[in-house]
Amino acid sequence: MRINKIEVKQAPDLVAVLDSCVGDGYLQGTGGVLADVDIDYQSDRRGEVKEYLERRYNTGGKQRVFSAGTLTTLKIKAAIKDVARVHKVPLSITNYITAIFDDDKMTWTDLFKLAATNRKVKDFITRYPQVIEDIRPLMGQPRSASVHASAILITPETKDGQPMECFDYTPIKKVDGVLVSEFDGYSLDEVGLLKNDCLGIKELSKINQTINECNRVYNAGLSFEEIVKGDLDDEKTYQILSDGHCQNVFQFSSRGMTKYLMDMRPDCINDLIAANALYRPATLESGSAEKYLLCKRGEVEPQYLWGTYDALKDSFGQLTYQESLAQIAREVGGFSLGEGVSLLKLISKKRIDKIHAMKEKFLSGAAQRGCPEEDAVKIWEMIESGGSYLFNKSHATAYAITAYVGAYLKANFPTAFYTVALQWADDKEISTLMSEMEQCSVAKIVPPDINVSDVHFTTDYAQDKIFWSLTRIKMVGSKAASYVIEERTKNGLFTSLENFIHRIFKHKLKRYEYWDDPDNTEQQSRVPVNARHIRNMILAGCFDNIEGVDVITDRYRIVQQAAELLGFTLSEQDFPADMVLKPHYWSMQQIALSGVG
Repeated sequence: MRINKIEVKQAPDLVAVLDSCVGDGYLQGTGGVLADVDIDYQSDRRGEVKEYLERRYNTGGKQRVFSAGTLTTLKIKAAIKDVARVHKVPLSITNYITAIFDDDKMTWTDLFKLAATNRKVKDFITRYPQVIEDIRPLMGQPRSASVHASAILITPETKDGQPMECFDYTPIKKVDGVLVSEFDGYSLDEVGLLKNDCLGIKELSKINQTINECNRVYNAGLSFEEIVKGDLDDEKTYQILSDGHCQNVFQFSSRGMTKYLMDMRPDCINDLIAANALYRPATLESGSAEKYLLCKRGEVEPQYLWGTYDALKDSFGQLTYQESLAQIAREVGGFSLGEGVSLLKLISKKRIDKIHAMKEKFLSGAAQRGCPEEDAVKIWEMIESGGSYLFNKSHATAYAITAYVGAYLKANFPTAFYTVALQWADDKEISTLMSEMEQCSVAKIVPPDINVSDVHFTTDYAQDKIFWSLTRIKMVGSKAASYVIEERTKNGLFTSLENFIHRIFKHKLKRYEYWDDPDNTEQQSRVPVNARHIRNMILAGCFDNIEGVDVITDRYRIVQQAAELLGFTLSEQDFPADMVLKPHYWSMQQIALSGVG
């Protein structure tokens, strides 16, 4: 199946981006070969996209929509474990060795490089040479079939005038009720089917959730489109990126990219587009990324060869985008759009023989247009050396706009931004976000409060306080937290620790021997909150407000009271007498149990 005609449609109110790789240019440059349709959606709504495609195209009782299959291949850890099991190598030894491998993408050669510096790996290879020899032909071989994470395919409605279904094009099986091809994506390309990569991106979900939160709390009237239509020139947005406060900003959160933005000090959307295209290994190695910074800072004057200004003015004379290559090929060498796209594909695939023929055509066309020969040769060298790693500007622009919207929300509505970011974050990300908030945000994380905290982070927008989540307290799971919240919602706020314990343990409270009394299974079957939960909530600070804690050492009094109400006395081992009056002891307990101090 090939493309015979392209009709370009543009949604209103989007940022205009030069893209000479579409329309007739694409059709001529690729011979009409099908491209993948690659679109990112909110991760929490990807299922809706698939349902829409099925409603739209599975008509007349015909099944045309299905998911691509994928093959997982045997990597070094699994290969060693499988082969070692056959050779009866003790499992403990196998697990110990494979745990040493940080990167499961290691090759057979990488294994021997590691052995040169790691005595344990060297000893394993020496002791079990047959295992190592047997894994070599197995690595990279298909291990199992599964469903591709994003690829959805739609087969043509008819062929030669006859109605068709997906079963007429490829073997299909059902996996958990989903139609899945037994071919992987590459094989389906050969069949000639249109592949839609519908990828769920959590950053888009986070942005949407933050916008909804801003509208709910501040009545801000925001939408993604409204932010983009605001000329993309908000000074506060560019300032936080220039200052390196990039955590949870799409594509800009890595340490290297953050440093690059700090060096760049972006002040317009073109800078963000360029950052996406330039901060990649090949462009960093080529020097283009550094030259952009030097020109941006005014340390070096950008240089433009004959006829390249229009194509390179947005990137200070650096060949950065695929579209720029096609534009230069057209405006300097006299190529058609299609020939420019074709040239890009040849260079990216290193088709040396065909590239040479293109060079002669380019130099000849440049001469006819009056380009000096010296400039024409330099332009060609720039095209040939850079063409293999250029980035698609439309792609970079979509990423940059998404990043801008996230950064805009962060700069102008920090409390809402961090509230949502924390809800999505894992433990490592939470630590990083907390550190950043201390540097740049009015929003502050505070310890949990038994009358405020929820299963998620809870925010007091009037005071810009984000209360720690109950479920983030060690050992307090969602069942225990939900039980506490349900009691609080139904019967009002808790007034004291004693009030809390009597209300939570509504049934007759069996006396505890200690915090981890294993004999209270009957009580726990009725109430998912136990003594250990209460201890950890006290140490995390949940009862500070209702018990009038003025200094952190007052928590010892609350712990003693809890133990008395639960029927036991505290042990010296759990709360050493020489430590209970020292504030740092209680701070360490709080940080260990909740992560916030």
